[in-house]
Amino acid sequence: LLAKFRPLEKADLKATTVVADPNARGQRNSTLAWFWSIDVQGDSSSNDWMNVFYRVHWLRTLALRDRWAEELLLVGQEMIWTVDFFLYKSQQWVRRMQMADANSQVGHRCYAARQARIYLRLSQQAQDSFERTKGVERVAE
Repeated sequence: LLAKFRPLEKADLKATTVVADPNARGQRNSTLAWFWSIDVQGDSSSNDWMNVFYRVHWLRTLALRDRWAEELLLVGQEMIWTVDFFLYKSQQWVRRMQMADANSQVGHRCYAARQARIYLRLSQQAQDSFERTKGVERVAE
């Protein structure tokens, strides 16, 4: 009996208005208190409001899961885009270095070479950091 029922916390006693106003701000990440998941025989079949309540919260949970799956996909793509951006900027500075070299502008060439090296290091650091975090995705699944 004690495994089924837990002590009530103050956070458990917040009223949810998602049925009355499903588009209210701050509702998308809220979760149900533990006592809403207790299996009470026939509560949704005898009470139409409870049936709506369970369906709304099931849909909200599904949408939350879908948002996190999309976020995981986007973060993976953003990692690739970040590395590609740094490589693009490095190549851009290499081209400027070559133009400065052709025009015998030693100062411009040195500055461009330094910028190219900075962006190349940034791409390498980003790639290394992202490689270390790739295992995190597997843990989340």
